[in-house]
Amino acid sequence: MHRRFWADYSIKRRLSIAYIAFILIPFCLLSVHSYIQTSTFQSKQTASNLEQTLSVQKNGIEAKLNLVESISHNITYNTRLQNFLSEPFNNQSDTFDLYRQIIHPIVSYSLLYNQVEISNIKIYMSNHSIPEGFGSFYHDTAVLDEPWYVHFLEAKQRSAWYSLPGEDSYIYLQKIISMEGKYLGVSRVTVLKPNLFASLTDLPNQSPAVYVIDAEGYLQYGSTVESLTKEISQNSLSKETFEYKGHLYVLEQLERLNMRIGITAPLASSWSSFQLLTTLGFIAAIVLSILLFYQVLKMTFIKIKASIRAMDHSIRAGFTELVPVERNDEIGVISEKFNTLLVRISSLVNDMVTRETVHKDAQLKALQAQINPHFIYNTINLFSAKAEIGGLYDVSEAFAEFGQMLRYNMNSQSHYATVQQEISHVQSYIGLQKLRYGDRLHFTWTCDPELLDFKMIRFILQPVVENSITHGMKNRDKLHINLVIEQKNERELGILLHDNGCGVSMSKLRQLNERFRSGDQRDQPSSLEDGSGIGLENINNRLRLFYGESFFIKMQSDEGHFTKTVLNLPYINRMEGYCDAGSSDCG
Repeated sequence: MHRRFWADYSIKRRLSIAYIAFILIPFCLLSVHSYIQTSTFQSKQTASNLEQTLSVQKNGIEAKLNLVESISHNITYNTRLQNFLSEPFNNQSDTFDLYRQIIHPIVSYSLLYNQVEISNIKIYMSNHSIPEGFGSFYHDTAVLDEPWYVHFLEAKQRSAWYSLPGEDSYIYLQKIISMEGKYLGVSRVTVLKPNLFASLTDLPNQSPAVYVIDAEGYLQYGSTVESLTKEISQNSLSKETFEYKGHLYVLEQLERLNMRIGITAPLASSWSSFQLLTTLGFIAAIVLSILLFYQVLKMTFIKIKASIRAMDHSIRAGFTELVPVERNDEIGVISEKFNTLLVRISSLVNDMVTRETVHKDAQLKALQAQINPHFIYNTINLFSAKAEIGGLYDVSEAFAEFGQMLRYNMNSQSHYATVQQEISHVQSYIGLQKLRYGDRLHFTWTCDPELLDFKMIRFILQPVVENSITHGMKNRDKLHINLVIEQKNERELGILLHDNGCGVSMSKLRQLNERFRSGDQRDQPSSLEDGSGIGLENINNRLRLFYGESFFIKMQSDEGHFTKTVLNLPYINRMEGYCDAGSSDCG
C-alpha cells in the first residue's frame, strides 16, 4: 500500500519530499538539538556554580556542628566530671569547693573559648544528691516530661541533634556514661539558629539565595520565605537539582540535623533568546532554499514531460517511429536509450515467435520419445510370458526382473527414492544375475521396517551390489552378499554391504579410500569400476554432490576373505524428505 502510494507521486514531488526529509528535517533537528545542548550546558554550568557555593555554605555549617560536638565531647568525657557525677555528694566544704572551682569551670570555660556562639550548656544529672546550681547543672527530673529527652533516652545512639522549634534553636545531646558503663546523665549544648546559619545571611545582595528546610518541607531558615511555594518544597525533598519557573534549585542533605540546605538562582535568558533567534533564522533560510529548489525542478520537468509525450506517440505508432533527439544532456541520453530499446523490442518479438515454434516442436518430439521405452517394457513382458508358457520358468523370471529394473530406471522424475524401492531394485538385479550364477549367488538383507520409508538418492545400492558380484566372483565358487541398513544416530543412516569375495589388497584399499575421501577425479577410474556399470566412483561423487563432502564411501577388506562397503547418509524420514523440482511426489 505504501509503495503504491509513493509510486503515484511524480518525480518532482518525490525529490521535494526527499529534500525535506533528508536535508531540511535533519538540519532542523540538528538545530533543535544544538539549542537543547546549549541550554543543557548552560543549566549544568549554572548548577555547577551553585553547587560550589552551596558546598562552601554547607561546609561552614558542618564546621560549626563539628565545633559544637567537640565542645560537648570535652565536657561529656571529662574524667573529673564523670567521677564527680558518679559519687554521692556530701556537705563538706571541700566538696563544695570542688563543685565550684573545678567542676563548674569545665562547663563555663567551654562557653567562653570557642568560635561558635553557644547559647548555653546544661548537664542533667541522674545523681540527685548533687545540688543544682551555677545555671548549668540540673537534676534530670527537670526534663523528664520533655519529648526530646524521652526520645533520646529511648534511642540507642549516645549522641544526637534535636530541633527546638519553640526556642528557635538546635541542641546537641550526649549521654554521660562512666568508664564502668554506668549512666550518669545527659549533656546538652544549645545553639541558636541565627548563630548556626549566620553565614547564609552574610551573602551579597546579588548572590544566590540559600535556604534550609526540614524533613517535612517547611522553611527553617533563609531569605526566600515568601517565594518558597508548596511545589518548591516538595521538589526540594525529593530531588537534588530541579528547575521551576525560570529558577534553578540545587540541594544537599544536612545529615546530622535531618534537614536539607538549598540554593537557587534565576536562569539567564539572554543566551537562550539569541540561540532561538539563530535557529529560527536558519530554518527560514532552509525554507527559502526549498522554494528555489522547487522552481528549478519545475522548469526541468517541463522539458522531461515534452520528451515523454514524444515517447508516448512512438508507442502508439507501434514502435516504428523513433523519438527525436534534440538535447545533449541527461534527457537527450534517455531519448537515445529509448530509441535503442525500441529497436531491441522489435528484435525480441521476432526471436520470441521463433522460440515458441521451436518449443512446440520439442514438446511433440518428447511426447513421441516416451512411446519407445514403454514399447520396450511391454515387449519384455511379452517375452517373459512366452518363456513361462514354454516352461522356461527361470528365463521368464529373469525377464520379469529385468522388466522391473527397466520400469525403475524409466521412472526418473525424481532424484530420490525410498529404501524399500532401492532394495526392490537390488532384488530384481539379483534375480537377473541368478540366471547366470544360479545357486552360487546368495543375497540377504536386513533393515528396520521403520527405515523403509527413508529417502535417499536413486541408484545407490544396485551399483554397489553389482561391484561385489563382478569382483567377488573371481576365483570363487559361491558368493554370499549381506546388506544391512540401520540408523546410526538421530542424524545418520548406515548402509553396510558385506561379501565373502576375493577382497582387495592393502595398497589398493588405501588408494581407493583416499580417492573416495578426497573426491579426486583426475586419475583414471579404478579397476574396481571395470565392468561395474555406473561404478563406485560415480556413486561416491553423487554422495558428495547431494549430501556434502563429509559423506563418501568407506571400504574395508581382507584380501582373499571379504570386502565391506560402508555408506553413511543423512537421516531424512518420509515426512521431511528431499523434493526436487522434477519430483512427482513434491507437495
